[in-house]
Amino acid sequence: MVSRILGLVRDQFQAYLLGTTWASDAFTVAFQIPNLLRRLFAEGSMTASFVPVFMEVEQSRDAEEARRFLASFLTLLFLVLCLVVLAGIIVSPYLVRLLYIAGDVSQVKYDLTVRLTREMFPYIMLISIAALFQGVLNIRNNFTVPAFTPVLLNLSIIASALIGWLFGARSFEAITHAFAIGVLAGGVLQVLFQVPFFLRTGYRIRFRFHFDDPQLRRIVKLFLPGLFGVGIYQVNVLVSFGFAAALGVGRQAAIMFASRINELSLGVFAVSLATVMLPTLSREAAENNREEFIASLAYSLRLLALVTIPAAVGLFVLSPDIVSLLLKFGKFGDRSVVLVSATLQYYSLALFFIASYRIIAQSFYSLKDTRTPVFVSFFTLLLNAALCYLLPPRFPEETNIIGIALANTISNTTMFFILFFLLKRKLGGGPLLRHSISLVQTTVASLVMGVVAYAGKALLLTSSAKLELLWRLPALIILCGGVYFGLNLLVGNAEIQSILREVRRRRGRA
Repeated sequence: MVSRILGLVRDQFQAYLLGTTWASDAFTVAFQIPNLLRRLFAEGSMTASFVPVFMEVEQSRDAEEARRFLASFLTLLFLVLCLVVLAGIIVSPYLVRLLYIAGDVSQVKYDLTVRLTREMFPYIMLISIAALFQGVLNIRNNFTVPAFTPVLLNLSIIASALIGWLFGARSFEAITHAFAIGVLAGGVLQVLFQVPFFLRTGYRIRFRFHFDDPQLRRIVKLFLPGLFGVGIYQVNVLVSFGFAAALGVGRQAAIMFASRINELSLGVFAVSLATVMLPTLSREAAENNREEFIASLAYSLRLLALVTIPAAVGLFVLSPDIVSLLLKFGKFGDRSVVLVSATLQYYSLALFFIASYRIIAQSFYSLKDTRTPVFVSFFTLLLNAALCYLLPPRFPEETNIIGIALANTISNTTMFFILFFLLKRKLGGGPLLRHSISLVQTTVASLVMGVVAYAGKALLLTSSAKLELLWRLPALIILCGGVYFGLNLLVGNAEIQSILREVRRRRGRA
C-alpha cells in the first residue's frame, strides 16, 4: 500500500512537471519498454517458473546441492540479462519506431524517446536480480521485505525529479532525464536492500557455470512459454500505446496515468494476494492435493471480488473527480483530466478480470502448465489489436482514447473467461468457485454503492475547485465504503465475516 501511494505521488510529479505533453509521451513510452520486460522477466514468467521448481529442489536435495543449484540459476540469469540489455540498447530505435508506427511523431520526440529508452534499459537487469531474491524470500514466507522494495524505486524517482527541478532542470527534456536517472538508482536500491535478508536464508551470491542440471532446464522450459502468458496485460498496454500514437498528442501519457490509477487496487491487493498464493498453490500441486488447491483458488477469487468489484464501480462513477483531485496540477489541465478520466472509466470495467487472471495464470504455472496461458494470451492479443484499430473512430475525436480502453477491457475479460473454463476442465470439473453466493452478494452491494456514489456526486461534488474536492471526495468515498461494508454485513457475506474473525483473533492474541 505504501508503495502504491508513493507511486501515485511519483505520477503526480510527472503530471505537474510534464502533464500530457509530447515530453510526457516520450518518457511514458521509454519507461514502458523496460517496464514491460520487468513484468515479463521479474514479476512474471521468471518468478512463476522459478518458485515451483526451486521448492521441489529444496524438498528433494540437501542444503549444499540447493545452494549450488541457485548459484547456477543466478549465473544463467545474469548472462541472459546481459544479452537482453545489450540487445535492447542496440535495437531501441526500432522498438520506439514500432510504438510510434501508427502516428506522425516529430523527430525531437522520437530522438528523446530513444535516448531515454537506452538510459533505462539496464533497469531490467537490476529488477530481475531483485526478483530472484524476492522468490527465495517468498519461499521462506518473507513477503514484507520484497514488497517494500518498490517504495525505494518510487522514492528514488521522486527525489531525482525533485533535485533536478530544484537545480534548474526546467526544460521538458532535462526533466525526463532526471526521471530516468531515478529509475536506475531505484533499481540499484531494490537489489541492495534485499541482499542482507537474502543472505540470512543461508544462500550466497556466487557464480557457478554449470548449466546441465535437469531442474534448471525445467525452469527454462517453463519460462519461455510463460514469458508471453504472464505479461499479456502489459503487452496489451504496449500494443495500445502504438495505436494511441495515431490519435493525437497526450494519448499515450493518458493511457499511462489511467493505468496507474486503475492499478492502485491491483497493486495494493491483487498483486499481493497473487504473490502469496504462488508458493501455496505450488505446494498443494506438488502434494497432489486437489481439494485444497481448488479451495485456495476459490477463496482467492472471492477475496479479489470483495475488493476489485466495488473499486471498479467507484472508479467508473467518480473517475473525473478522482483524476482532478490526484493529478490536476501544473501542466496537467482540463484537457488532460478529460483524456485520463475517460480512459480510466473504461479500464475500470475489467478490474476484477485483470486481477483474477493473475491468480488463474499462477494456478496453471503451479500445475507446470505454461502452454495454455500462452495460446489464450496470443488469441486475446490479436483481439485487442483488432479492437484498438476498429473502436477509436466510433468515438468523438476529443475522447477517441475510449476506444483503446474499451479494446483492452474486452480482450482482458475474454481472456479471463477462456482460462477460467480451461482450468476448470483441467482440474476435472467441480465447483471451482465454491460458495459463489458471496460473489453475488459482493456484486449487488457494489451496485447499490454505485447508486449512492452517483447520487452523492450530484449533491456533493458540484465544484471542481481543489479545496472543495479535497474534503468532499474523500467524504463521499468513505460514505460509499460504509454503505458497501454495511450491506455485506447485512446479507452475511462469508468473506467479510472471515476477515472480521481474523481481525478479532489477532486483536485477542495481541
